[in-house]
Amino acid sequence: MSKRYDEEVEVRVEQDAGMPSAFMWRERRYEVADVIGRWKIEGRWWADGRDREYWRVEARGGAVWDLYHDRQHDRWHMERLWD
Repeated sequence: MSKRYDEEVEVRVEQDAGMPSAFMWRERRYEVADVIGRWKIEGRWWADGRDREYWRVEARGGAVWDLYHDRQHDRWHMERLWD
């Protein structure tokens, strides 16, 4: 089961690998323990122009999160929290 939030977050990215290593959500810092998955969504320019890179990560403590990087606007979002 999951809950959708789609809120903007601040993400620290590993420079060499380009993947998230930590993020801040609602004034709390979460360390990424593992990357579970990665995928991209690229919309058609005449439709909505989406260009997102998704990361499903496990944070220390066991929670699983879906983060995405909106590459068009260079912003990160926390889309979903899995329980």
